[in-house]
Amino acid sequence: MESPAFIGVIGLILTSGIALADNDYTTVRDAGSEPGHASILSSALGGNFSASGLDFSNGTISAVRNRDSGMYSGDQIWSAGSFNAKIVGNHGSYDSLFGYVNGDRGGNFQTLLDAQDVDSSASTTINDDFRWAIKVDGFIFDHVYTSRERDNYDKDMMVSYSLYNAAGSMIGSMLFFEDKKLFSDKDFNDVAVLLSIVPTPQAAGIGALALLGGLSMTRRRYMAR
Repeated sequence: MESPAFIGVIGLILTSGIALADNDYTTVRDAGSEPGHASILSSALGGNFSASGLDFSNGTISAVRNRDSGMYSGDQIWSAGSFNAKIVGNHGSYDSLFGYVNGDRGGNFQTLLDAQDVDSSASTTINDDFRWAIKVDGFIFDHVYTSRERDNYDKDMMVSYSLYNAAGSMIGSMLFFEDKKLFSDKDFNDVAVLLSIVPTPQAAGIGALALLGGLSMTRRRYMAR
């Protein structure tokens, strides 16, 4: 689907380590004894999410997997906007921070939240295209992994979903990060973040969406399928 607005969350589950048929989607492995994407989505949004292909639904809310690469670079570059971010899951091997990097390449990591502080939230306004990112404590050297594969030496370190209500309206996005590039378990549940776009005064006057605190969504030029 084109131009999804987004609420970001970090976390994920899908098939049991079976390679995806479409090369535009990064393979996500079974999380084993840890919470996977269905479990994290259920905890964050309520209900009981179950898988349908690459997507999930609790019967009211659908989480539609965004492409990770392809013609429009999938979910690698995000558009400017005002966001609320909430940490909804942390099952990583290392201490890490959640934030973003300005621009579509280069730039410095900007911290929003400590990823260990589950249920913490923060708001920010980003005025240009950007990449979601985590900064991992590597003991000697810290590592910044972004939503853009080339920043991570061509390794995808984030998968995401667009969220839709029963009427088919986009209400947000979920982000799921992997915190280890080498010897990764590739279950993408190390950091899970729920992102919601802050409504403009005009949108608030019209009436905000009920889900996730009634936040309405703006749309980006391209964010998913």
